[in-house]
Amino acid sequence: MNVEERELEQLYNGCYLRMLTVARLMLKDDDEARDVVSDMFAKIADGSLVLPKENPEGYLMVTVRHQCIDRIRRMTLHERIERRLSLSEPSQTSMANEREMAAEMIDYAERTFSKQTWYVFQLRFDEGLKYREIAERLGISEVVVYKHLAGALKKLKEKYNPTRR
Repeated sequence: MNVEERELEQLYNGCYLRMLTVARLMLKDDDEARDVVSDMFAKIADGSLVLPKENPEGYLMVTVRHQCIDRIRRMTLHERIERRLSLSEPSQTSMANEREMAAEMIDYAERTFSKQTWYVFQLRFDEGLKYREIAERLGISEVVVYKHLAGALKKLKEKYNPTRR
């Protein structure tokens, strides 16, 4: 089903702000959030994204979420830490300070995590491997992978964001 111009306009008017809000919350970057949502509407307009007849709004909300997850997965470890564990809002801290803080966090992680935890952390966030893939590569269970990552993130949060426990 190709979406006609009028239907596209109705979808845009009805869903754009909700989709943008979801993208902003997930990506923590206004420009990237706008890009994700705009790309989706461009794909609808050119026919490369086909909407179901039933509940196209719900489909769009799920799809924008998946697009954001894909963007996050493609980020480097440095970018992920910079966004997820930032100590303050971007308006309060310059990008240089945020990069410096992210580099400090990575250095702290490398120094304080056990060798295996650091390796699991890198496989998950640098290479974007799933828990199952990490477990297979290292010959450990997915539960052990989870424990390594949970412990690593807990240490980072305690050190750099003690108010969010």
